[in-house]
Amino acid sequence: MASANETAWKNYIETTKIKLDGQSYKVNAKDLKRITGREPRLLAKVDDPEHLPSVFRLAEYSLLAITNGSYFLFKGNVFAEVPPCQTRAMYNPKLDFPLDTTGRGTGEAEYLDNAFNTGLISEFTNIGKLYMTIRGRERTKQFRFTIGTGRMEINVDRVQIEVDAGYEGDNDILIVEGKIGDRGHFNIRQLYYPFRHFSQLVPHKKIRPIFFAYNMSKATYSLYEFGFSKPEEFDSIYPIKCCVYSLTKPQTYAVDELTDKNFATDNNIVPQADDLNKILELLTLINSGQNTATEIADYFVFDERQSHYYGEAAEFLGLITRAHGVFELTERGHQFIATIPKDQQLFIAKLVVNTWFFKELLRKAKRKGYFTKLDVDNLISDVNMDDGSKRYSKSTIGRRTITIMAWIRWIGEELKSFAVEGEKVILK
Repeated sequence: MASANETAWKNYIETTKIKLDGQSYKVNAKDLKRITGREPRLLAKVDDPEHLPSVFRLAEYSLLAITNGSYFLFKGNVFAEVPPCQTRAMYNPKLDFPLDTTGRGTGEAEYLDNAFNTGLISEFTNIGKLYMTIRGRERTKQFRFTIGTGRMEINVDRVQIEVDAGYEGDNDILIVEGKIGDRGHFNIRQLYYPFRHFSQLVPHKKIRPIFFAYNMSKATYSLYEFGFSKPEEFDSIYPIKCCVYSLTKPQTYAVDELTDKNFATDNNIVPQADDLNKILELLTLINSGQNTATEIADYFVFDERQSHYYGEAAEFLGLITRAHGVFELTERGHQFIATIPKDQQLFIAKLVVNTWFFKELLRKAKRKGYFTKLDVDNLISDVNMDDGSKRYSKSTIGRRTITIMAWIRWIGEELKSFAVEGEKVILK
């Protein structure tokens, strides 16, 4: 099923008879909304190459905002790779006392604030004293840049930017773009536009673009510093350094230590959502009021069917309820949102192990010391609807098995509770 963006852009191109043959076009936001019926800001939300509508991807086209109300559609690339980071470090938070009010479920801002409050951002940038001075939306000053092999010139004036966090030191200003989950790419615009804007506002200080990613399932903070070798060339971006930090020492739990009746759930769902980060990020969206399948699909830039898959997975864990396309946090969901970052891994592991599905797998494993992938397949195939018919068809059993095995590997890697040896899952 195509995403709403995919369908809308196809409609726009067919209606306007645009030819994606190398020509460039100025796209008016009012026309875009009139033709598609969709908000232009949602159509312009392209933070990853995977978010590009296929009609653009196949023609190697990209889109950039150039004024308050218009976009530039052109043949070229606007994405930078987030290179694998080999530098890893344990970091001991520099706090005078424990912070009991962290973990309020505000998305990437929560984890950025934790990285700042613990001194992690100062550690990475080697800046002793920093103050948070920038957050939220504002409009850029006017600037121009070139892009692509032909050095196409683009003029930007009063485009809205949103900075997740900005910190000022004596000689430096850090501009941070934050994400939840590991990313393979990002849109250069997210760092370049603020870089150019603040370079004009504060020309006597060094503007340092930082890409930040918090992995909720691994409890790691990844920081990348980028630079622009030629500030007036959009695609002159290059990586300077990176580090993946852990703020807590790895912990090991036997399966029995994760068993807790307070985390038990009772439903006949089997999830199909491999990415735990997206499931957990979904909770922060619901907590902020974005609680419909449509809003969630718009945020993640995927179709509504995927919204329901991730909603179903959160329901499986007892974190939300779903009714008529609206998602609401349960009491347990609110508990997770209020859990401080260092304890979230254990919380989610207990949720997984105490689901009806895992309790049944563990019951099998108690008899023989392990369970197998075939046991997972068979357990899924035995799930019935209220009328006695099979809940899952043969074509969907395999996809849901992949999800269960992915969650098992996560618990095994992070908490050492399972060991996966071929087709066997051995309890620790």
